[in-house]
Amino acid sequence: MTTQTVAPRGDYLSTGAAAKRIGITPQHVRRLIASGHLPAINVAVGTKRPRFRIAEAAITTYLHGAQVGAKPDAA
Repeated sequence: MTTQTVAPRGDYLSTGAAAKRIGITPQHVRRLIASGHLPAINVAVGTKRPRFRIAEAAITTYLHGAQVGAKPDAA
């Protein structure tokens, strides 16, 4: 049996670890995920309470965009 994933490769953090990395609360991380500002995957699909994992790259991208004076990427 071969296991495949659609998730990008790399390190993933819990909401608590991501919060420490960014310098905010885990609740704020969940709000960023819910609002679409921070992409994440739900590793608890089918359960009542979601458990998110956030890619290191997503955190880096979020922090880059949150810099004061940062210019948004031209799309």
